Amino acid sequence: MTGYRTDRASLAEADSGARDPWLGTLEQVFPDGVRWPWTNGTEPDGAPQVAVHEFHRESLAARTARHFTAGVLRTWSMDDVSDDAALAVCELVTNALRHGLRHQAIHPVPVRLLMFRSTRALLCMVTDPSSAAPVLREPDYVSETGRGLQVVAGVSRMWGWAPLRPMGKAVWAGFTAECSGSLR
Repeated sequence: MTGYRTDRASLAEADSGARDPWLGTLEQVFPDGVRWPWTNGTEPDGAPQVAVHEFHRESLAARTARHFTAGVLRTWSMDDVSDDAALAVCELVTNALRHGLRHQAIHPVPVRLLMFRSTRALLCMVTDPSSAAPVLREPDYVSETGRGLQVVAGVSRMWGWAPLRPMGKAVWAGFTAECSGSLR
């Protein structure tokens, strides 16, 4: 499934669960408590493990994102999903830096990579200060750019986005362990 958008959380709902700012962001993206919609509700409740990395206008941000993701997933013993997740994260960070920082305010807000892990699910989320919706384009086979969300949709179980309050958006990709132990 592509283009899964959630934006039903009120500001009060988003602020009430913000004892940890990263879990508060997760609450804004999935306000109904369904944190892993691609798992058909099979994931346990409770606080997931979290890893966070910030990016500014860095020339090697995509490479840094890939290495960070691979390192975190190695630590979390999720090596099977590492290649797909690193590719998705690379595309999401690149898009956020290219499009999300285009019209920065006086006080710049960084692009953030947030990774959440529960027992069998992985959520890779990239936030940026732009409120513009991501656009999944039809593939242009002669263009050198514009395929990032196609790649994310191809390697993840599900992807989506949500506006954040008071500003910005989060674009995410979800991966799940299969019964056989392999991850996607």
